[in-house]
Amino acid sequence: MMAFSDNFRKNSKTVAIHIIVWLIYMAIGTMRKFLSPGYRIDVLDIIVTELPMITVFYLNYLILMKFFSRKKYFMLIVAEVLLFVVCLVLYYITGYIIGPVINSEDPVPKFVLTEHVVYSLWLFMIYEFYSFGYYYARQAIKREKQLRSMDMDKLRIEQNRLQAEYAFLRAQINPHFLHNTLNFFYAKSLPYSKDLSEGILTLCEIMRYSLNSGEDEQGTVLLSKEVEHLNNVIKINQLRFSNRLQIAFSIEGDVESVRIIPLVLITLVENAFKHGELTKEAYPLEIKLIVAEDSGHIYFSIHNRKKTGPKELSHGIGMDNIRKRLHASYKEHCSLVIKDEADYYTVELSVSLNLKKPVIYDQLFSS
Repeated sequence: MMAFSDNFRKNSKTVAIHIIVWLIYMAIGTMRKFLSPGYRIDVLDIIVTELPMITVFYLNYLILMKFFSRKKYFMLIVAEVLLFVVCLVLYYITGYIIGPVINSEDPVPKFVLTEHVVYSLWLFMIYEFYSFGYYYARQAIKREKQLRSMDMDKLRIEQNRLQAEYAFLRAQINPHFLHNTLNFFYAKSLPYSKDLSEGILTLCEIMRYSLNSGEDEQGTVLLSKEVEHLNNVIKINQLRFSNRLQIAFSIEGDVESVRIIPLVLITLVENAFKHGELTKEAYPLEIKLIVAEDSGHIYFSIHNRKKTGPKELSHGIGMDNIRKRLHASYKEHCSLVIKDEADYYTVELSVSLNLKKPVIYDQLFSS
């Protein structure tokens, strides 16, 4: 409603400006006639006389917008010829039919075709010139607004980039400080507790990888680095629970020769640690990673039993982030399937590294 109101006010203002300009133009033309002896002002006569020329002006502008701006020059020529025919008819109607009715005291002018065509062509060319000038003026203003808008967009993008860089630098201050502090704690804890020092060292490695995973220009890392990071996360959680977690992590295929976007697999695993019941030997956390070199696919699955009792609050931000990153990097060449059952939670991820091949669903997950 607000946009409609703004457009209405804008259009009303434009129409008012056009009316004022034409009134001034007609007033200037009438002043020349007013100086002639015995001339009397007839508003209706002035309007009828100028109406064909104003019509030519706006119709020509519409023709320029429709054909000239789109470089349809043949259609432009055809439309201009038709407009001139319309101009001839309008000048005849106003000059030889409506004019004598308004000025009944004046004699009816004699119609001469050649004179009528020449006079109409002269007026037609004048108002065509006006229309061309108006068209180019509007186009120049439009281009100026576009350039100004582009400059504003560039400035806005640059400001957003600088703000993002500043936010990134701010976000890195605390993790780097924490990483250095953990290294200090590791050195101090060595004489006292092997498990504590090992846990601190593992946490340092996790922090180091999170801060700098060694991405290439495409934003991918070696799958072996992701596996190493997964093992560190599993190790730190085992230390937290005194090695009571039941985890079956199997790997098939060559993880040294393929690359993947970082920190996707780890988010899926951390989700299982957060919400899964992992201490019972009968219900281990099953993690499978398969690199199918023949088809160029990576298969990753997690299957765990859900915790009973109160559940930890989750907003699903991590999973939403994973979906967006996967879509941005692999488009339709990946699949993330989540099975949220009453007692079990399963995640199945399939990524095609050969982007010419679609994602293939097979029974590797269920084997």
